[in-house]
Amino acid sequence: MTAPRSLSFAEARALVLAAVRPLAPARVPLSAALGRALRETVTAPHALPPFRNTAMDGFAVRVADVAAASEAHPVTLRVAEVLPAGSASTRVLVAGEAVRIMTGTMLPPGADAVVPFEEAEQLGGPNAPGREDGNATQQCVLRHPARAGDHVRAAGADIAAGATALERGRELSPYDLALLASLGVAQVAAAPRPRVAVLSTGDELLDIEAPMRPGAIRDSNLPMLSQLVEACGCTLTITERLPDDPARVATRVREALAASDVVLTIGGVSAGDFDPVKQALASVGDVELWRVAMRPGRPQAFGTPGGKLFFGLPGNPASAACVFEVLVRPALRALQGFAELDRPRVPVRVGRAVESRAGRTDFVRCSLAWRDGALWAEPVGAQVSGHLVPQSRAHALLVVPEAAGRLGEGEPATAIVWRMVGVTEG
Repeated sequence: MTAPRSLSFAEARALVLAAVRPLAPARVPLSAALGRALRETVTAPHALPPFRNTAMDGFAVRVADVAAASEAHPVTLRVAEVLPAGSASTRVLVAGEAVRIMTGTMLPPGADAVVPFEEAEQLGGPNAPGREDGNATQQCVLRHPARAGDHVRAAGADIAAGATALERGRELSPYDLALLASLGVAQVAAAPRPRVAVLSTGDELLDIEAPMRPGAIRDSNLPMLSQLVEACGCTLTITERLPDDPARVATRVREALAASDVVLTIGGVSAGDFDPVKQALASVGDVELWRVAMRPGRPQAFGTPGGKLFFGLPGNPASAACVFEVLVRPALRALQGFAELDRPRVPVRVGRAVESRAGRTDFVRCSLAWRDGALWAEPVGAQVSGHLVPQSRAHALLVVPEAAGRLGEGEPATAIVWRMVGVTEG
């Protein structure tokens, strides 16, 4: 292959995202839509609530009847009807009447307020003598005035008919699915789950349960990248560890490309004498070796062989995780049609000075803590690309911009948040 191409982080990200062509959407039932990218804008086919209803169990009344109610001059109304949830009145409420009504029930015509049971006194009841229609002897006594709209949910108060319910590109949450269900939307156009292959390389790598031997380490990258891929809404087609055999790697990469939308390889793209991926890519085609001005994660490979996406990630775990986070994950989300490609970026204060080098973008594994009303980011452990503990402990990646030679203690900065669980209050 030709010599690696030198790129800034911004240039590398722009090239990656420019190469992404979102997969064609498919209509899926709500039961299969959770976490997927919505590929259409959904408008409300009807209002929510679809009718005026009560927010409380109580008595539906006419405000005109109870405007003068007081402790000294209580108002007594005849209970003309009892309405359980799901029922609708067939009569108009007239002067001197109330309707006993349960939460969520449609207000009868003529009613314009609801008085909760706790604020009323009921006379008579379901078993009162002399009842013929179930309500004849029932009355309610009110000692306080009501205002129009008290405890009433107006039709369309949640969303109006024809209004935008959900925007295209949204990641569908359980709450979004509840909204769609309430609107009678049984299916949506959603992104398919990209098929992703993950191939790890290295003769020095062992299975998780394999006994240690001199010169060998257990493969942590394959389970880590596999989980990151699935957490991004993708389906794994192949997860395999390959020997340092360029011919074998080339064959499996071609097979993985045929079966997948995206192929990730781990290791073998740096300047070593025995880097199998670097040697194998010459026979794959349409893939470049990159040297990206970022830390960790400088040596990479990227291309679009056969219209598929190929990422060659470095082998050190911090490097592989970082490149996945800032380049691969955004591409996988773009492939699905998400509007938001990145995890949340939040303003922070730097808890301890971070040395960098102008012309390079650094991503520093850091913990987060609240102090004096601000989030403070503190580097976790030695920022060595082969170390795993800092990733396990970190909440976020502190970003050191390309133009900065260092970030001083207390300076404002930006962090890419992985998780907020365990963030302490200082």
